[in-house]
Amino acid sequence: MKAIQDVAGFAFILAVALFSSIAVLGVWELFDTDVISKSLMTIGLLALVAIIVIVAGRFVGTGQAMPSALPALPNPAFRSLRRVMLGVLIAAVTLLALLGVLAIWDVIAEKEVLYKSLSSIAILAFAAFVIVMTCLEREGGSIGGRKFSIGGLIGVVFLAYIFSMFLFQFMGRF
Repeated sequence: MKAIQDVAGFAFILAVALFSSIAVLGVWELFDTDVISKSLMTIGLLALVAIIVIVAGRFVGTGQAMPSALPALPNPAFRSLRRVMLGVLIAAVTLLALLGVLAIWDVIAEKEVLYKSLSSIAILAFAAFVIVMTCLEREGGSIGGRKFSIGGLIGVVFLAYIFSMFLFQFMGRF
């Protein structure tokens, strides 16, 4: 079951990367504007499916006849991917803050480019955050020594939905 959960985790991460890229390209008008909302809704749907597979996998096989002496080690690819995506997340949030400050002080005069840049970086930061949370869950769910709960993962999906609706409304302004 662990292999199925890992495949579901990798498939979800790949889907998040793909649909986030499509959403960013939609922001820059390489696709129609409805592609942005559809991409973000697809990410939300895939997140829900991934959560169901991961949660269901926790309940399958819990009544083992023989307890194993060694706990199952997480796939090391999740740790490497998490580290890379944490770097992307930190860089994206920093750029988002910098652009936000520049927007507040009216340093960037071209509002359309500013909105597109803010939207693109926000999508990138959100995708990195979701991937980091998925990797943490597949590594054993420990965040700072505390166990990462299913409720926390469902909260992330709920926030993803709210974020996508906010972004869709924001994109409708220009």
